[in-house]
Amino acid sequence: MTRVVSSILLTNGRIYRSAWDETPTDSIVVSDGKVIWTGAAAAAPAADETVDLGGTTVIPGLTDAHIHLFAIAHARLQVPVTPRDAPTIAAVLALLTRRASEITTDKWVLGAGLDENGLAELRLPTRAEIDAVIPDHPVLIRRFCGHVAVVNSKALKLLGIDDGIADPEGGTFGRAADGALDGCAKESAAEQIFRAAPAMDRDELIAALRATIVDSTRMGLVAAVEAAVGFTVGFDDEFAVWNELRKTGPVPMRLGFMNQLDPDEAAERGLTPTPDADWQSISLKYFADGIVGARTAAVSEDYADTESRGFFMRDEAELQRVIGAAQAAGWQVAVHCCGDRATDCIIEAYEKAQAAHPRENMRHRIEHYFVPPEGGLARMKALGALVVTQPSFLTRMRRSIAGAFGSRADRCYPGRSVIDAGVTYIASSDAPTGAWSPWDGIGDAVGRASDSGQAIGPGEAVSVREALHSYTVGGAIAMKQEQWRGTLMPGMAADLIVLDRDPFTTDAASLKSTQVLLTMVRGSVVHDAMPQQGEWRPARHSA
Repeated sequence: MTRVVSSILLTNGRIYRSAWDETPTDSIVVSDGKVIWTGAAAAAPAADETVDLGGTTVIPGLTDAHIHLFAIAHARLQVPVTPRDAPTIAAVLALLTRRASEITTDKWVLGAGLDENGLAELRLPTRAEIDAVIPDHPVLIRRFCGHVAVVNSKALKLLGIDDGIADPEGGTFGRAADGALDGCAKESAAEQIFRAAPAMDRDELIAALRATIVDSTRMGLVAAVEAAVGFTVGFDDEFAVWNELRKTGPVPMRLGFMNQLDPDEAAERGLTPTPDADWQSISLKYFADGIVGARTAAVSEDYADTESRGFFMRDEAELQRVIGAAQAAGWQVAVHCCGDRATDCIIEAYEKAQAAHPRENMRHRIEHYFVPPEGGLARMKALGALVVTQPSFLTRMRRSIAGAFGSRADRCYPGRSVIDAGVTYIASSDAPTGAWSPWDGIGDAVGRASDSGQAIGPGEAVSVREALHSYTVGGAIAMKQEQWRGTLMPGMAADLIVLDRDPFTTDAASLKSTQVLLTMVRGSVVHDAMPQQGEWRPARHSA
């Protein structure tokens, strides 16, 4: 039974009202979803309930401005084949074979989380290797990034794909030396396969999605932006699942959505930019280029290990036209840009869009900003555009970054230079590609992956306060909500988290081990792992 509590005093803690608070207080009172008072316990106003924090630390709740919650949920219903689960190709195949033995041959064997950089062979399994152990079931494996698919012959046959297929715009089918398909597909070719694969059970997917959101609150997230509705299985199917989730009960997190649609496609579906405190849709999402791991990111110099400069996902002029149309319709635009060539094109698109359709406060976004273009930050500042980056890539893609860029690796994923240029720096996860926990991202923003080897670009490190600011106020800025949430000053939203340590006195490596003891969203407790301090327990949000 849910208890209705109109005001709560949280006391006997270290309460940082923002990332810049150097004089934390010991008490805070929340009521009706907002902070109404902060200060010393002796001066606290009366409250209906009291929580003894037991000396723990409170900070504003975190926002992940770029995460794929749907993809994480989707992967939960597949065979996990991450390097932790299977460190060799033989081990990957063994897990998939076990799954095949449990289902009939008309069912697909689906694997998720594959990362060749963590396999002993340092490569993806081939079509022939899968065929040798699973000849009768269709097999589809999704690389952890979501940009690469690996399939066997049975899957290709069911999908109507044979050796004569041409590469689509913005994608490639891998081939053996004799020209035969090797089972690998990248970018739009992979997307073609993912879209054609059979849909998962809708009820199971909704349940997995709710579980994913609940788990996110346990890591300290109070808000998140779904980084591309449509990226995993297609827009209409994903949009339907999200809306069905909302109908099943309250969602214990504030959500924003980037719709992977052109403006005319959004209009056809009756979608317009819709700000909302809990369920916001103000953004359209595009992919300018590919990814560094597949060497498909559009760079201006050859990769250090490949005579290639990647490619664009669609015609550059057409992409710029679509961005202009999105601006004219009032949409915030977010574009995946990994290579400097792609980023330069999109900055130019934003400049042209603003010149043709002037609007205030658009806050267009560059997602990743992996390889920064020369002079890009000054242009971003002039536009008021945002850099939304994923520091945990420095750890998760260490080998790939070193191989792709060699001595140029220190320029990748800038942090310090973004802040120094006066551009809004927003750290995020891009999970499941990056580490899901925001604490991994915070740790890598500060330490530049120094806990797993030599620091990558140590001159681009940011301070703990800057990293936490990016996850609190920065995430709110990305969602255009910083006027009413992101800090714990009176009048701001009562979105807060209780930690097992003080992040401002913790080294970068230990930051990654931070545990969240309590998460409060809208003044309601949605996650509670606090040690018992007497008999009082706050009412939990229905999840």
